[in-house]
Amino acid sequence: MNLRRLLLIAGAVVLLVGVIGLLVPVSVPGPQGDIGCGNAIAADLSQARDVDSQNLANLPVLNEIIPHKDFVAECNSALSSRRSWSIPVAVVGLVVLAGSFFVGGRAGRVRA
Repeated sequence: MNLRRLLLIAGAVVLLVGVIGLLVPVSVPGPQGDIGCGNAIAADLSQARDVDSQNLANLPVLNEIIPHKDFVAECNSALSSRRSWSIPVAVVGLVVLAGSFFVGGRAGRVRA
């Protein structure tokens, strides 16, 4: 296997891992199961907003007594974390994939 083919396969695999990381749904643990946050490309915070609005800690007096988890902020943090690794992985895969077309193009030529 020559270097061009090896870089092409490695770049494709790394790009695929990055794209899959962007498309896989993100969720955070909630009071009655997981709360869906969408994926790293398109955030869907509606379920997190619904859980936050039903929380008793949103009342002004109870907010100081009952511990309050902000699920919208947790979803944003989880989405940001997913984006922070999946976008660079996809870009590196794309660069390696594109770079594979510029490597080893003159194999087999003999200089006289």
